[in-house]
Amino acid sequence: MNARTARRKRIIRVRTVEHQMAEANLARANGELANLVELAKRLETLRADLAVARGAVAGRALNSVGELGMRLDLAQENLVAPLSNASARRDHMGALAQSAMIKEESAVRLYERSRRTAEVEQERRRDANRSHRTQGMRLRLIEGGAA
Repeated sequence: MNARTARRKRIIRVRTVEHQMAEANLARANGELANLVELAKRLETLRADLAVARGAVAGRALNSVGELGMRLDLAQENLVAPLSNASARRDHMGALAQSAMIKEESAVRLYERSRRTAEVEQERRRDANRSHRTQGMRLRLIEGGAA
């Protein structure tokens, strides 16, 4: 392995770690978004289930239900910005993960090309150092015989 191939192998290790970190960040962003979506669904379900009983209702109970409904609506409104931020962060992390994967694949291709080039060069050097005359003389003696 020559210096170029060794350097490219080190680059592969770095690119692999970068890709793994980007994938972990993407997974974390997906988890955060999923948690916020689940929270929004629960708030929506609570708001839908909030109803006043039929018939005579005490003023305090009606006031409590109204206040709870108002708080649930406010919580849903306050959840819109974090949801959009989490979605944007997930999209950004997805783009970073894809970019890291492309860089890693590129580094692997460069390494493989460098390795093949080094093997060809090493074979060429071996062939250049091999003595051709002695081999040819042996063949002539064997083929021609000693008659």
